Formats: sequence, structure tokens, C-alpha cells
Amino acid sequence: MKTNHFLYRLFSVLSVAIAVFSMTACSSDSDNGQLLRDDIIKRTVGPNVAGNKIYFVYAMAVPYGTGKIQSCTVEASITGADGTMLENNSYHSDASGFDVPVKIGDPCVNEGNKTTVTFTTDTCAAALRYYYVIPNEAKGKDVSFVFTAKSADGETVSRKMGPYHISNMDIKRDIQLTKTRCYISIENMAAYTLAEADTIKDKIDLVYLWRNKTSEGVNFGHVFAAPAADPEWLDNIKIPDGMNNEVKIRKGELNIDTHLTDEPAYGTYIDEVDLQTIDLNGFPDYAVNMKAGYGMWVETADGKYKAYIHINSLRNISGGVISIKRLRMK
Repeated sequence: MKTNHFLYRLFSVLSVAIAVFSMTACSSDSDNGQLLRDDIIKRTVGPNVAGNKIYFVYAMAVPYGTGKIQSCTVEASITGADGTMLENNSYHSDASGFDVPVKIGDPCVNEGNKTTVTFTTDTCAAALRYYYVIPNEAKGKDVSFVFTAKSADGETVSRKMGPYHISNMDIKRDIQLTKTRCYISIENMAAYTLAEADTIKDKIDLVYLWRNKTSEGVNFGHVFAAPAADPEWLDNIKIPDGMNNEVKIRKGELNIDTHLTDEPAYGTYIDEVDLQTIDLNGFPDYAVNMKAGYGMWVETADGKYKAYIHINSLRNISGGVISIKRLRMK
């Protein structure tokens, strides 16, 4: 899925501004005299993965001169993980278009699945940002949210968002690779030294190495290979007896997953269906001359996992950083 994030951001900011403006207008008869109004936008796109955030902007207002906002509460159907929060700032844009925070209340309080900000500023309108950190226990389930604003005269208004499905995928960011920390486990989503890997031989799926062989006319460079690969692709890397897992590797495209790249302008995501349906039969057990920004589709020998490994950075010598998005297949 691709999204133009500049247009999305522009639309989001305009949506909140229009919502707040419209909510400050006089109510109609169809509103039964209700002065307090609200609106909401969901800012995050792409699949919802445990450990990541779902991000909303919730706008609320009463007509100017008729009262003020007292509190705002968000109730999630599944309690969020640590870091779930409702900001106690509202925002406006300065002349340069940058967001400027304005404190409107006390820091949020989390009580179970409810997050509340109590207003301390006399204001009739605000747009608060809510960040829900997806917990592991939500994997494979749906989560919904109820946003509620309350005015000082006791009026309340609520809006439900969702349900949103939470993926069964796992993500591990910023795994450090070095000349010695080069044994990679898809199951553990981690890299190990030889001494560490020797204790978990059956969990090592890939070995990373770097060799400069351009003088020999070979673009070898940064290499990822299965422990069971032909020794020519491992080039003297120590493989202990019993470390013999096989994998299938298919080179991926440039910056294919925004969750792993920190490049929001790309707006592309790997979802469960991509990992479920990609066919890796017939692909080799090695990938040579890998570059930063690219990656690899990988399937473990037992078919238990499929993963996409993104290469965040590589040094001009041995070492770099990778990130993994993984799905358990069975």
C-alpha cells in the first residue's frame, strides 16, 4: 500500500482545523441544543503490529463564550502497552507551518484501559493527540476506542473508532551486526557472537560477513548466507558442528517497508498476506553484495517462519544494522 504522506499530513491538519471551526458554530435544532462537539482522525496507516503505535487526533469544542472543556478520556477495548498516552498539549501552526504545543491540562492518567487528561486551562477548543502502543496480547484480535470529551457544564460527547485488526506479525528494529556478532536467528530476531550462537545452534538461520573481493573481479561485499550454504559463500566464517540450518533467500526492493525504514515518505508496508503468499521455492541460500536500504525475504528450513529483513545501514567495512518483520507460519 502506498500513501503520499505530505498530502496525508496536509489533509489531517486541515481536517482538524475545519472540525474545530465547525464545532464552534451555533448548534442546529437537530443537535437538540448540544453545544459540545467533536471530531477525530486516525493519523497512522499501514498494518497494526504489536509494539508499534496507533495514533489519533481528537478535536473537541464548544462555541466561544459559552463554556470550556473540562476533560478528555479515551477507552481502549484492550489495555495498551507502556507508552500509551493522551497528550496534555493542544497544537496550532505558526507562520512557518510548524506545530506549536500549548499546554491545556495535567499529564494524562492511565487507569486500566482508560486514559484521561483533566484540563487546567480555560479553553473552549482543543485537539489532543492519542498514542496507543499495541500490546502483544492484542495480536490477531481487533481493538476499538471510545473518545469522550466533557465540558464544564456537564455535557459529554463521544465517538467510537474501530475496530482495527492487529496483525500476528512481529517486528524487531535496529539489530546490530559486527564482524563477530554475525550469527542471526529469525526465531529470536537477534544477532549473536560465535560463543553465544554455539549454545543455540538450532536457532541460527543466517550468517553475516563482509569481504572486499573487488580486486578479484567479484562483487562479494556484504553477504548473508545460511549456515548450511556452500563454504564459498561463508568465506572462512566459523560454523560449529550441528549448526546446519538451511534457508531460502530472495532479494527485496529498495525501502519496501516503512515500519522498518524510518522513511515515512515511502509509505509502503509489508502485511501478513505478503509474507503468507510470497513463494520462495527455488531461491538460493545466500545473498551477496547487499546494499543499505534493500533487504531479503527469508523462509526458514522448517517453514516455521517467513520474514523480511531490511538493511538499515552498512559500514564500508564489516558491520551494520538490520530490522526484521516476521510471521509465524505454523
